[in-house]
Amino acid sequence: MSNKTGRQKCFVVMPFGEKKDANGNSIDFDKIYKYFIKQAIEALDIDCVRCDEIAEAGWIHSKMFQHIYESRVAVVDITSLNPNVFYELGVRHALTQSITVLIRRDGTDIPFNIQGFKVIDYSEDLEKLDEAKKKITDFIKNGLKIRKNDSPVHEALSLNIGAASKELTRTEIYNYGMHRAPGKKIGLITGDIRHIRMIDVWVNSENTNMQMARHHDRSISSVIRYCGAEKKDGKIVADTVANELTQITGENANIPAGEIIVTGAGELTRSHGVKKIFHAAAVVGQPGKGYTPIANIGMCVRNALEKIDSEELRGTQLKSIVFPLMGTGTSRGDLEPKASELIDAAIAHLIAHQECTVERVYFLTRTEQDLEVCQRILQEADEVTIDLES
Repeated sequence: MSNKTGRQKCFVVMPFGEKKDANGNSIDFDKIYKYFIKQAIEALDIDCVRCDEIAEAGWIHSKMFQHIYESRVAVVDITSLNPNVFYELGVRHALTQSITVLIRRDGTDIPFNIQGFKVIDYSEDLEKLDEAKKKITDFIKNGLKIRKNDSPVHEALSLNIGAASKELTRTEIYNYGMHRAPGKKIGLITGDIRHIRMIDVWVNSENTNMQMARHHDRSISSVIRYCGAEKKDGKIVADTVANELTQITGENANIPAGEIIVTGAGELTRSHGVKKIFHAAAVVGQPGKGYTPIANIGMCVRNALEKIDSEELRGTQLKSIVFPLMGTGTSRGDLEPKASELIDAAIAHLIAHQECTVERVYFLTRTEQDLEVCQRILQEADEVTIDLES
């Protein structure tokens, strides 16, 4: 798992020692690994490990599967046309969407089933080896940046791989500075939103009908509704936030996707220091299908940050805001692209509007997986730097 200063990992799939390639020529795979693959990977500040380097005790296949699944990058050398290599490549493609780099020694035939894949050639000629190193590093850098799916399995099937991620109970803040927006910070807050204090704006991921969730549902909307309500002896006597939202939008609202409706925070102002609730039209309801995220979820972030500097809110001095990971649902496949879209929208706004009132933009990460994915996105972003004093 990533952490505040953690490095990404690359798992290398290849034979060990000196072996014959598919044409019967001898090749020293340990030399290729040490002086070619490992050097190229570690130049990207990514830890590199091969199966024979796994030091943990236990069944080696269990550890191998764990590395294949959890490593951000995999490099697969198909030179020997070894069945074990292709088996591990198949496991990688089944478990993860990206980033998997295929390499081969010059002259190696590519089997029919993977002929459509990009394969990087290498040879022991030093000049050509340097060219191959550059191709590997470029492939990985581009993959990290655009997060393109390079798995034919995930391209063809909609899969949700992995067990449910553990919920985070502690409230911790991870701040990241902005190279091109001095004084601005983007960051992550872990755990339950009810434990957050002194953030000026809470963003509520709401449907386009602006119908808040029931008080005891398991959602941000229900938490905001319940905590914002006026209560006496534990019973709600005034549904403050929900009532104000209905007064603004009407009973049968149909708000455009991405629009932001602003209400007061009710009792959350006294209890948590919240000044405003921003209700983002982030999901659309469909009969028989339930709610689905809007197509351009990053629009909610852009509109919320623009709303802070609107004439409507001029003078309120809203300097901090926290967003839930809108549109991510429970699928690992949904989490990374949606979280990336949300975070990228915030970064772009802070850079383009350095005069804006808001100084700190946070995203709420409720599970270990949320935190890991969002940390990785921020660590890979060229525009931000880790604030180790946070």
